[in-house]
Amino acid sequence: MLNPVDSFSKDEGYYASMADLMAGMLFIFIIVAMVFALDVRKDRVDAVTEAKAKVEAEIEATVEARVKARVDAAILAADSLVPVERPVPVDMDIEARAKLVENIRDHLLAHGVAVESAPREGLLRIPADPLFGPDEVTPSPTGQGAIARLAEALDIWLPCVAGGAPPPDSNLCGPFARARLRSLRIETHIDTGALSAADADSLTGARAVHLLSGLLTAKPGLMSMRNDLAERLLDVRGMGAAWPLVIAGVQPSAAGPAKAVKGETAKTGQEQGEAQRIAIRARHRRIDLRFDMRVPGTERPGQAEGVILRPTVK
Repeated sequence: MLNPVDSFSKDEGYYASMADLMAGMLFIFIIVAMVFALDVRKDRVDAVTEAKAKVEAEIEATVEARVKARVDAAILAADSLVPVERPVPVDMDIEARAKLVENIRDHLLAHGVAVESAPREGLLRIPADPLFGPDEVTPSPTGQGAIARLAEALDIWLPCVAGGAPPPDSNLCGPFARARLRSLRIETHIDTGALSAADADSLTGARAVHLLSGLLTAKPGLMSMRNDLAERLLDVRGMGAAWPLVIAGVQPSAAGPAKAVKGETAKTGQEQGEAQRIAIRARHRRIDLRFDMRVPGTERPGQAEGVILRPTVK
C-alpha cells in the first residue's frame, strides 16, 4: 500500500521541475531579447553614424566648391586687371577694313556722292535725303545715280574680301591679302518724326527693298557674293526710327553737310535751336553700311569662326 507522504513528494517534484523549466525558458527568452535589442541599437547607431558622415562629406564638398568658386572669381578679376595684348591678326584686319571703307568712300566722293565714314569702325554713312524725297520709298533720279555709284564701288572692292564673285584684280586687292568679310549690312533709317513706329518700319523697309533692287540692277553680281560660310554677303534691312543717330560718333566728310561760314547772318536763339533740330533730324535719315570682318587665325576648337569685328558706332 502506497504511503500518502511518498505520493505527495513525487507530485511536488514534478511541479518543481516544470517551474524550473519555465524559469529557464524565460531566462533564455530574456537573453535572446537583449541580444536582439543590442543588435537593433547597434544597427541604429551605425545608420546614424553613416548618415552623419554623409552629411559632413556633403557639407565639406559644398564648402570646398564655394571656396574654389570664390578663388576662381578672384583670379579672373585679377586677370582682368592685367592688360592683355590684342592678337596681331586683329589689328591687321582692323587696318584692312579701314582701307576697304576708305576706298569705297573715296570712290563715292569722287563721283559727287555725299558720305561720312568711320574707317576703323567699319562704317560708311550716306545721307538719305539726297536719295529719297520726303516720305518717299522710291529713289529720286539723283538717288538712283548715287545707288549706281555705290554698286560700282562695292563691285570693285568686295571681291577682294569675299567669295562668289569674279576673280579680283590682284593689284587692287594687295592690301586685303588675308582679310575676309563676314557680312555687309546696309541699313535704312529715318528720324523720329510724325510717323508712328509701324509707319517708320514700313517706310524704311520699302526703301531697303528699292535700294537693294537698285544695287542689283546696276551690278547683278553683288547677289552672288558669299562669305566663307557660303552665306549671302549683303544684308539689306529697314531699321525704322528705333536707332537714332549718336551725333558724336562720325565726323562729316568734305562732301557732307555744309557748315556755317563766317559772315553768315546771325539768327536768334530760337531760330538757331530750330535750325539745329532740323539738321539733327535730317542726319537721322540715313543709310548705314556696316562691314563685319572675320579675323582668320583666331578660331578655337569646335568654332567655325573666330573673332568678328563689328562696328560699334551708332
